[in-house]
Amino acid sequence: MSALHRGLQMVNELMQNDWDLENILRQQDELKVKLLRAQSVVAECKAGLADLERRLECRAVSIDERQRNSAANNSIRNARPPKSRSLDNPVNPDAAVAFSPRWDR
Repeated sequence: MSALHRGLQMVNELMQNDWDLENILRQQDELKVKLLRAQSVVAECKAGLADLERRLECRAVSIDERQRNSAANNSIRNARPPKSRSLDNPVNPDAAVAFSPRWDR
């Protein structure tokens, strides 16, 4: 049963109980306690939401920094001179080669 429904039910009970002062004061106290609990839940929700917002902001900043670093690293990589030939990519032995006469000796 929702808190609002229970509150309305309590008001209806008050109206039917010929305005018994003791009953009115008891129910007033019960409603105050429920209101305090509800306010506490709202405060907890607000605190939790603020914490989530801070964490999301930190995560967004972290992602943004990683993207900037990645872009900077990519531009550095693209600016490097081409790599020299590796052993996995040998020179073609059938390619024409010009030799100096001194090398033939």
